[in-house]
Amino acid sequence: MKASRENRSSRSAGFRAGHTSPKADTTAPENGGPHQTLISVQCPNPACGKTYTVRSSCAGQNGRCKCGTVFPIPNISTPVPGHLPSPAPGQPGEDGRRAASQEGKVLPREEVALREEEEVTEVRVGCIGRGHAGKTALLRTLGEGPVGDFFPSGLHVDAREPREVTQMIREAEEAQRLLHQFGLPPTLNASRIRYYLYDGAVQRVVYKMREVIGQILTHTRPDSAAEQQTRYTEYLRSLVNTHVLWAVVPCPPPNPSARDRRRYANDLHITLAYLREALRLRSLEQPVAVALVLSKIDALFKDAEEARTSLTDEVLRTSFGPLVHLIEQSPRVSDAVIIPVTAFGFGNAVLREEGGEREGAHPESED
Repeated sequence: MKASRENRSSRSAGFRAGHTSPKADTTAPENGGPHQTLISVQCPNPACGKTYTVRSSCAGQNGRCKCGTVFPIPNISTPVPGHLPSPAPGQPGEDGRRAASQEGKVLPREEVALREEEEVTEVRVGCIGRGHAGKTALLRTLGEGPVGDFFPSGLHVDAREPREVTQMIREAEEAQRLLHQFGLPPTLNASRIRYYLYDGAVQRVVYKMREVIGQILTHTRPDSAAEQQTRYTEYLRSLVNTHVLWAVVPCPPPNPSARDRRRYANDLHITLAYLREALRLRSLEQPVAVALVLSKIDALFKDAEEARTSLTDEVLRTSFGPLVHLIEQSPRVSDAVIIPVTAFGFGNAVLREEGGEREGAHPESED
């Protein structure tokens, strides 16, 4: 269910993000020689202006642009990190040209192949949600779902490089262990999640999200310690320059008690306060897209069909009442959607008994 207005763009905020992400670090040749720094050069033809990346060893040679313009590659340019293979054995490089120059020989400039820079669109995502709201399970689902798989379009999502894939697999296994042993584990250290959208072997979009330590929302007060205030400030900074904001609120249990209803009202109140602050302090001119996520519905419904029947558009809008009102009134929101999600999948959730312990839970936490 979308919450949108006629005078607002129907395009997602993420698709309008036009920032580019730098590539990887400089590369060292396999033979143990000096690092091959990459430099950025631009075609001088005013009608073209394409930008390319080349090895620093190509400085002083001629480059031929796709438009046909031939121009010299300068010795000084802005370094652009990246990975290119080292010159093949016998291919002239800096050492070869230096030796020829010392012998007094004048060699014609060689033309080198230029590689056009890949523009990677950056989409930054911020997350709002108290401790044990189901954020970690939701984020890990991304790793077990679309990440590593191919879409019907042929595009696919994955980590930046093989080492990050290995790390992602290890973290998923550890999260699964904690889920089975303790239930939803709290996030005590905010890790940064980064996925890439690939078109073949080319990176097109990088999706960046910073996990939130939910206890910042529920335990930071005006008189909290300086360390807690610092974490609070850093967290707000991570929200104000995003393209997408997730606000995660867990649904109340079946047959909620007065305490359960009060807790749900408090969840809406604290989430509203942080969403409002993120919009008020927003540093980007571009409006943000907002996803309101109703988590843990597997504790409320036995299967997807029952959930769909009960959670009509009107019920969902009413469930997020004050948040929906804020979004509809704010000119800093472009698009919004309400997404009900499970934490463990239907038929797998088990309600925690009162007083049950959780791995790493804050001593003051009710959840």
